[in-house]
Amino acid sequence: MTKVLRLSRRRSASQRFEAALKPHFDALYAAARRLVQEDSDACDLVQEVSLKAFSCLDEFEKLEHPRAWLLRVLYHCFIDERRSRLRSPLHNDKSSADVEAVAGEVQSGIDPEVETERALRIERVMRAMDLLDRELCALLAMHDVEGMTIAELAGLTGYSESKIKSRLFRTRAKLGRLLQSEQLNGPKLKIVGGKR
Repeated sequence: MTKVLRLSRRRSASQRFEAALKPHFDALYAAARRLVQEDSDACDLVQEVSLKAFSCLDEFEKLEHPRAWLLRVLYHCFIDERRSRLRSPLHNDKSSADVEAVAGEVQSGIDPEVETERALRIERVMRAMDLLDRELCALLAMHDVEGMTIAELAGLTGYSESKIKSRLFRTRAKLGRLLQSEQLNGPKLKIVGGKR
């Protein structure tokens, strides 16, 4: 009898958890995808956040702003994972997202030259963003792409609003300099020795 009671409590806890997390899941996954840029890593990050939310389900259900709490936990998990990878002797930074996936399929009725130039601009921006610090790139993406406010980012990261503003300003400036530099134009051949 007690086993049946325990199972019914577990089911009700999992149902409660699903009902509490479901409205925020898409936003959580989108934010994770922006932070790590890989689907499998984003899934791992969301799973870790979900486990933390489930472990304190009673408190999670009482939160006034559960999405903000989830995003804050997500951000801290991302930072912890990033620091852990940097300390690891097996550190292997994955390549950026596939540019073709970002560019999307060519839609009918669009000029191929326009679509090619668009794809090249996207590739150039992605290459420039790969050269930025991951944390700063994530802040920029959450603000400019996800549409999060400065106040939301401050609550998420624990930084002051002025620090968020200055980091966004510096990151945009660095991104602009990278986009104007020759560094993104691809490899250049250099003649070594011989006659010129």
